[in-house]
Amino acid sequence: MKSFKIAGIEIKSKYVGAPLAGYSSLPMRKLDFSYGSYLNYTEMTSCNALNYHNSKTDAMLPLEKEEGLLALQLFGSDLETVIKAIKYIESKAVYDFLDFNLGCPAKKVLKQGSGSYLLQDKDYLYKLMRNIVITSSKPVICKMRLGFNSIEGVEIASILEQAGVQAICVHGRTTKELFMGEVHYDEIRKIKDRVSIPVIANGNIGINNIEQVEQITNADAFMIGREAIGYPKIFEDLINKEEGREIRKKNFLEQEECFKKHIELACKEKDELGACILLRGVAAAYFKGLENMKELRMKLVTCSSKEEYYSALNEYKKKNFI
Repeated sequence: MKSFKIAGIEIKSKYVGAPLAGYSSLPMRKLDFSYGSYLNYTEMTSCNALNYHNSKTDAMLPLEKEEGLLALQLFGSDLETVIKAIKYIESKAVYDFLDFNLGCPAKKVLKQGSGSYLLQDKDYLYKLMRNIVITSSKPVICKMRLGFNSIEGVEIASILEQAGVQAICVHGRTTKELFMGEVHYDEIRKIKDRVSIPVIANGNIGINNIEQVEQITNADAFMIGREAIGYPKIFEDLINKEEGREIRKKNFLEQEECFKKHIELACKEKDELGACILLRGVAAAYFKGLENMKELRMKLVTCSSKEEYYSALNEYKKKNFI
């Protein structure tokens, strides 16, 4: 299994768990770690909310050492606000890397001048990132896009490296392209050829195209996002493929076992009702692509307790396995 290093810290697998809003909570990270992702990200966290000591935002902070390496991802735009938030999380949170988001294309983030909006003003981008690097006691990494309206990935990556950023994750589209169209893996390769810091490739990467993406980008590592929702076993599959081992076909019983682990972890993290309502967003994904799943998936998105989830699963098994 190939590894890579960020700031001299070894990451034992080159397959990284993405920061996914609404998904990358502690339970999902624990599952990803258990299947072979040695670096995972928290959900994107607002610097503004941190400075107001918002209870929901504080609840997202990792307070204990996790099974693998963790990147805590922040977003913001105002320099003083960002620096204040970094000092706050250093007094509370436990993490290994500080990631600053320069890639989010969501309108509500762009309206705040944050996320990939920051890619437009190169001078301010350097000033902001240089101050973040100086302030943070942890190695600083960034998740970026290729540009805002046009492709400027090489220039942006060079600025980040000059500012002292220790690694970059590149989503191979511009902000304007959102999540549509082909990913420009060739542009990620241009960045990899220009900078000396590690480059993590991101954008529509899965088991079916990983070899092609690796060949085109020559990236140090690969970030897995939507493919891991409801299928944390993707990390094990990627490692098995890398090492020439057989990849087991996705099946109901394995997915059920993994989903039950997710349920238990989620209910341990917060109250059962709140956890089970949040799980509706991922429940159906666990059984996506399997045959005869429509009725079960429809039931799973209405469950409000462990008992209801387990009852729906057991009912399906009685009809199909007994």
